[in-house]
Parts: sequence; structure tokens; C-alpha cells
Amino acid sequence: MIDLGNKLLQKLKDNEFDKNLKQEVSNFKKRVDGFSKLKQLADTQNIALPRNFSKDDAEQYVTQIIGLLNENKQEFIENDVKTYLATISSIYGQKSFLQRSVTTGLKNRFYNDFEAPIIQRTNKQDKHHTCIFCGLRPAKKDALLDTGLVSFLGANKDNKNFFWNFKPQLPICEICELIYFCIFAGLTEFRIGQTKKFYFVDRNTSVLELYQTNKLFMEMMSREENILKEKGILNFLNDYLLLKLREESKFSLANILFIEIDLTTVAPKLYGFNISKQKAEFITSNYDVFEKITGNYIRINDNTIYPFGGFMQRFLNNTLSFQFLSFLEGQYLSSQKPNSKINTNLSPYRLQMYNILTYKYLKSIKRGGELMDEKWLWKMYFFGQELKKKFLASKAENKITSLAYRLISALRIGDVNTFMNLIIRTYMSYNMEVPALFVSCINDRDNFCALGYSFVNGLLGSEKDEKVENSEEVVDNE
Repeated sequence: MIDLGNKLLQKLKDNEFDKNLKQEVSNFKKRVDGFSKLKQLADTQNIALPRNFSKDDAEQYVTQIIGLLNENKQEFIENDVKTYLATISSIYGQKSFLQRSVTTGLKNRFYNDFEAPIIQRTNKQDKHHTCIFCGLRPAKKDALLDTGLVSFLGANKDNKNFFWNFKPQLPICEICELIYFCIFAGLTEFRIGQTKKFYFVDRNTSVLELYQTNKLFMEMMSREENILKEKGILNFLNDYLLLKLREESKFSLANILFIEIDLTTVAPKLYGFNISKQKAEFITSNYDVFEKITGNYIRINDNTIYPFGGFMQRFLNNTLSFQFLSFLEGQYLSSQKPNSKINTNLSPYRLQMYNILTYKYLKSIKRGGELMDEKWLWKMYFFGQELKKKFLASKAENKITSLAYRLISALRIGDVNTFMNLIIRTYMSYNMEVPALFVSCINDRDNFCALGYSFVNGLLGSEKDEKVENSEEVVDNE
């Protein structure tokens, strides 16, 4: 509010007092009137803006309001915090300065309840338990479930029968208790249309990591392209994963929790995930491929789908399969139809990236099998491009999409016979030799699907597609 006032005051000094500037002043007054404590103080000191105000009146009013805000800054902050937290009392309870009976000295009350005992080392420690959050410090003795994280853990005094011996104590250290009670200070506001929600990213590796993670989250949510996306949390998760796994290549990322607070509901929502060391290494070793598939979208009328988000979601919960790739291939083909309602920036090359990642995930992580050399996938990709050139040379371009649809349909249901019949008939019609790669992997479904989709992507590829770096050289070296 102080920054807003200073900017407005500068505009009043530097610009002509036109209709637009006068409206800005009126809007500023409305915001002032919206803060009951500020309006009450302004009325007490007879600070007002005349109905038909001039430029001098506006400058005087804004200057006086800024003065009030600076003089009573701490009092206003405490009042706003109390007002805000009162709206979510079902989550935070009546701990410390949140008690209804406490109306003044909120900051001092907070200091005495939380900070002073830590500094003076007067908190008693639980000799039998370690903090369940950081795992580094002894738990604080008799820490109750009313410290601001009750609902986040799905626990409260009403369901204490779930706890051993009916005691609602929580093994949490004094540092973590302080941090989690202050979650509200790190909340990031996120708007979707008229709906306003607040988010906090809980990563309990360290206090520094917790701060850095939420700072990163705030920065990402402030990006213009993310503000209106309903998949904001997922977008952050994807970006955060790629960033952290780039830095911590061989370490697992565990216990990352996204807390969503919607003031229209009682309990917050939780979005959590764990990623194993194996998956962390997988993303790191394929980092360049992951980067190439970020930023994709599929727009169907007014709905937008973000394929990378769907891919990562399936990757994290172990449900990724070639079915997802088949869906993407189908959406791409549909977008190529005349007057299609589907618009996408997917391309055959990017689909090939999805194909490679899906194959590697299924083969190495989910099945624990031996991977086929990636160069065979690119070799099949170029076989598809060679066949496309034959279609174009014979002026049968319309047959490309038709063949691709039928090949994808066969791959989707795992019908090897139909797929191979289509390939053999097509190659025979052009007196071409069928690539032996197909025959060599008929009995391995993952290898067959990966090679099959590689062929389809090459068949659909065009000169406008992204350059496949070094792939031709790989084929030549065979």
C-alpha cells in the first residue's frame, strides 16, 4: 500500500491531472476505505479527499495516507495478519497471538511464545523422539497438534483416538514448529478467474531449502504465462523437478508437499510426491530430452492440455505407458485436418522425444530390462522419412495420414500382425525392402512399440520440423 501510494504521488507530480489520473486517485481512496483500521485512523485525524478534488487535494491526501501508514506500519501489519488468519481459524486454531482475547502486542506475544524459548533454550526436549519433519533435532516435549499444521497432517484433537494412548502430541522440534506456524508468511497467492487460493511448498530438507523452494515457487507463479493456467501447481512441479535434478543429479527428492488453502473450504488440499534415486538419475541422464518437450500445448476449443504435465504426472505415479503417446499422436494428426478445432505446437520430432522417454522409462525403470540402443529408434525414424519421400514423389501425399492413423491404431492395441501387414503391403507397392529392425523385435512389445512409433513419427516429419542433431551421422556409422 505504501509503494502504491508513493508511485501515485510521483505520477501526480510528473503528469497532468487528467481523467485517468483522477480515477487512479479515486481507486486509491477506495483501497484506503477498504482497510477498516486505516480508515478509522484517517477519520480520527480528519484526513479526507473532497468529492470534487483538485490535483493539490489529491497530493495532500496521498501524502497524509502514506504518512499514516509509515507511522503505524507495525500496528497495521499485525492487524492484517490477525484479520487474515481469523478467516482460516479452522486451520490455525487459537494458538499464541491468534487467541481472540489477544488484541494488542501480537508480535511480542509471538516472540515470547516461539522465538524467546528457542534463543534462551528453555524448551524441554523429548528424550525418546526425534522430529518427524527434519529428522535432525530432538522433538519438543509435549508439542500439541494446534501449531498451524493440524489440518495439513490430517490430525486434530477430535480424532485423537488415532494416536497412541489417546495423546495428541506431535514429535516436532522447536525449529520446525516455529516454521510451520509461520506458513502463512510464505503463502503465494494464485488466482484462477475469480477464485483466489494460497499455496505453500513444504520441503523439509532444511530451513534454507524450504525458503529457496517457496521463493522459486513465487517467482514461477509470477510469470505471466502461468497466472491463468489451472495447472499452475503441476507446471511448478515440472520446472522444480528439472531444476533440482540438474543440481542434485543422484539424490532422491522426497517428501515435497504442496499445500493449497482455499478460504471457501475448511480443509486444505495436499499435493505430494516422492521421487526415487533411480528416477532422479533417469531425469538427469535424459535432461536435454526433457527440456525439448516442455512448453507443449493442445488447445481444443476453450480447453488447453499441457502434454508435459500429463507425462510427468504419469511418470511420477508409475502409470506412464505407450497409451499416452498414442493419445498425443492422435491429437497431432487431428490437428492437421482442414478446419480442425484442435490447435497444437506438437510436432513429429517432439513426439519422437516423448517416444524415447516413454520407451526408456518402461524398459529400464518399470521392467528392469535391457535397453535397445537409441540409434535404432532414430534409424527407424529415418526409414519413415524415406517412405514419406516415396509417397510425395508418386503424388500420393494423402495416403501418408491414412497410413499413420492405421499404424497408430495397431500400435495402440498391440496388434503386431496388422501393423506388419500394413508395412509389408506398403513397401511391396514401392518395391522397397522392409526394414529388418521390425522383424528382429516382434517378440518384445516395448521394443516393437518404440520402433513402430519412431517409424510413424518419421513418416509424419517434415522439413519444417526441428533438426535431429547428429542422427543422420549415427545411421551412417552403422
